[in-house]
Amino acid sequence: MKKRIVGTILATMLGMAICAGCGGKEAAGWMDEPGIESGQDVAGSTDSGSEQDAGESTDKGSAEMAEYDEEQIRDGYIDYSIELLKESVTDGTNSMISPLSVMMAMDMAAAGAKGSTQDQITQMFCPGASQAQIESYLNDLMERYQANEDVELHIANSIWINDGYAEEINTEYLDRANQVFDATARVLPFDAAAVEEINGWVDENTNGMIDRLLDSLQPGTVLCLLNATAVEAPWAEPYEDAQVWEDDFTDAAGQTQSVEMMHGTEEDYFETEDAVGFLKYYEGGEYGFLAILPKEGVTVEEYLAGMTGESYREFYNTRTGAYKVHTMMPKFTYEYELTMNDVLYALGVKDAFNGDLADFSGIASPAGDLYIDLVMHKTFIEVGQYETRAAAVTGVMMQNLAMPIEEEYREVYLDRPFIYAIIDMENGTPIFIGTLQSVQ
Repeated sequence: MKKRIVGTILATMLGMAICAGCGGKEAAGWMDEPGIESGQDVAGSTDSGSEQDAGESTDKGSAEMAEYDEEQIRDGYIDYSIELLKESVTDGTNSMISPLSVMMAMDMAAAGAKGSTQDQITQMFCPGASQAQIESYLNDLMERYQANEDVELHIANSIWINDGYAEEINTEYLDRANQVFDATARVLPFDAAAVEEINGWVDENTNGMIDRLLDSLQPGTVLCLLNATAVEAPWAEPYEDAQVWEDDFTDAAGQTQSVEMMHGTEEDYFETEDAVGFLKYYEGGEYGFLAILPKEGVTVEEYLAGMTGESYREFYNTRTGAYKVHTMMPKFTYEYELTMNDVLYALGVKDAFNGDLADFSGIASPAGDLYIDLVMHKTFIEVGQYETRAAAVTGVMMQNLAMPIEEEYREVYLDRPFIYAIIDMENGTPIFIGTLQSVQ
């Protein structure tokens, strides 16, 4: 069981702050107590030394976070991650999602949901867990992930509020979003300038890997919850120039592509009846790149069709250091984006998208006025000779309504479509997970 103590924000009257600026409000501002202050720069990073976050200037008392069973929520997170991937892939093309980013953004919404609206989101992440337990788990993850000095894993959360809707927002919700997710809040007119400001926040908090999420804001959009997750991870053992040369990769359509292939020898080998794999560590050893290669005659689509959280754990638990593993992996870079509405609906989140059933009265009153209109997800990955760079942004738009050991060795050559994940080495959970079907 885990237990955490985090700060809680002394609430101020949001309505007073808004009314002070009603009718000819000046520049949009970050809500710092939470209230409105003009002229603040865009913030939202959870890194140390970041610009001022919502509530930072107030006296934070102490609030007890919920205890949770780490193994239960870890297993629930893995199950959710695999199902999210299966619902998100496009056959024959490269796909990648960040289960962590989607979970952060959707759980910010769940923090202000009630009844079945909240239950459906929470149970998607981990059946049997409470919203408070999920929040505590995510709070712990953010703290641990960003304490690593070898791998830069940057997580930022923000809440963007249409100024015409600001009076409806509950102060308690903003307090909770800040203390759990370190989220900043911004009130501004949802116009073309807001689109550029939001895209600027995305660009900054993904280290330039994703420069924009939005082309426009729908007229009825009153709230936008954003998560940005970015990782820049140097390999513990980078590939030397002599380990990189042109080789062939056979894509999902059976076409041969000439690519830059990186050759190496690793220590961790995985094998089940229908797949083999290897693990390559990032600097510091707390994160790794897990490759899962379906065996000859099994396509990625066929493998994914039978993949579950349990089969992922079974695969991961075959991990052995008994062999040196000869590996081959292409350099690759691509972007992926999709609308998550249908994906999340298929995973049981239904009420949140229905204006008649959604209950987000914890965010704003009265109940039933607020529902999720659109969930957007965009990712980027670059796997190269020296490091891996990956980023994801999730936007929840809410509307009102290797060498052998003597005799034995194994080979895993990623010269055809495969599945991969950037994982937390403490428990094997994926932070990013995707498929590579084509390099060009």
